[in-house]
Amino acid sequence: MLDWLGSVRIKRRSATRVELELTRGTILTGWGLAAAGAWLVALRVGWSIGLGSVLVLLGLLLGTLQRRLVFDREDGLLRSEQRVFGIRRRAAIPLFHLRAVVVAARRGGIYVAYVERRAGGTIHLDEARSSAPLLALANAISEVAELRFVFDAVPRVAGATD
Repeated sequence: MLDWLGSVRIKRRSATRVELELTRGTILTGWGLAAAGAWLVALRVGWSIGLGSVLVLLGLLLGTLQRRLVFDREDGLLRSEQRVFGIRRRAAIPLFHLRAVVVAARRGGIYVAYVERRAGGTIHLDEARSSAPLLALANAISEVAELRFVFDAVPRVAGATD
């Protein structure tokens, strides 16, 4: 139902570069939740103060959330930048450390897109109920970064090994 929350979209694409960022819907939802929470706190009823405070915190989290991924073949790097509550975290990963772009089915009808690394954990890209937007995203990344593209349509439990 809320699979669009936290989704990424292609901001710019060229033959050698793909830039991904969070959709505006996530940020607008966050500020909307913060405003609704502030209104509940202003009611000054016992339950509304608690619920309003939680909504304000969740809204601020989503409203200040920023995520940007840049796959750049010319520089040979994946640049990742994330901000939460104004705190920035950056990483630069050489493209040769990446193995494949994967779109995999999970139980419950959810598809997950991620970048598989040669060493270390995966880099989560997005989740959706339909594979089509994830396939377009993964295809763009695999073309620019020259990575293998894998579509695994067999549902698996997260963390299960064969």
